[in-house]
Amino acid sequence: MIKMRYHQLNHILNNKTLGSSELVRFLNSYLFSIRNNKREIIKTISLSKRKFGHFEVINSYLDELNTYLYAKNKSELIVFLKRFSSKENEKIETIFNKGYPILKKMQRVITLSRSGTVLEILKLWHQKNKELKVTVCESRPKFEGRLMAKELSAKGIKVELITDAMMGLYVPKVDAAVVGADVVLKNGNVVNKVGSKALALLCRECKKPFYVVTSKSKLSNKNIFNPKKNNPQEIWDKKVKNLSVSNIYFEEIDKKLITKIFTD
Repeated sequence: MIKMRYHQLNHILNNKTLGSSELVRFLNSYLFSIRNNKREIIKTISLSKRKFGHFEVINSYLDELNTYLYAKNKSELIVFLKRFSSKENEKIETIFNKGYPILKKMQRVITLSRSGTVLEILKLWHQKNKELKVTVCESRPKFEGRLMAKELSAKGIKVELITDAMMGLYVPKVDAAVVGADVVLKNGNVVNKVGSKALALLCRECKKPFYVVTSKSKLSNKNIFNPKKNNPQEIWDKKVKNLSVSNIYFEEIDKKLITKIFTD
């Protein structure tokens, strides 16, 4: 049992394809499974802080969890863990209900990477409009878009998977772009998977709306985002003289390029 739980935690901590909202939901489920082991919970919080320090939503969750961890009434922690999942589902419905009066006019949208929030919004959207079509950019280097396309198609949604470089061919054909957010900075700019800025610029050029769907838990009190370079071998594992390889996961999108942010 202990070995199985360690494997589960390790899978969460080393997952590079899920969005932060989904990661925090998986983390919450794991913590609920060890709810009676305070020592393990403390250890998990510490590991998660180190691994997910750049995710605003996970940091906020862990900080709130800490307050319940040391509460006099031990049942408060269990109540917090139980309520978290239901609250996340409520957030998705609230975001969708706020956005749908505008989104219902559209038949074809484009997105990129894999956002748990975008995934759930598109599922709800499809329930109301069976003609909805989604173009998904595959999102190198981890190809999260492939997972997104597979999950959407499994729900009966018409999906077309394209390479990131094909965005310019497809933006003119869609009604709008819909993406998630890793962070919403205090200045209104949004941080999301690399490629989002190119998509936003294409939308401006083609006069297409660029929408962001995200929960308020992604709001940050910071104004500055510093891109981080990741393992270059994920892009190309060959060593070539005088050649360097850059691998950046996230980038900042100026608020001027964003038509509207739908949140809970």
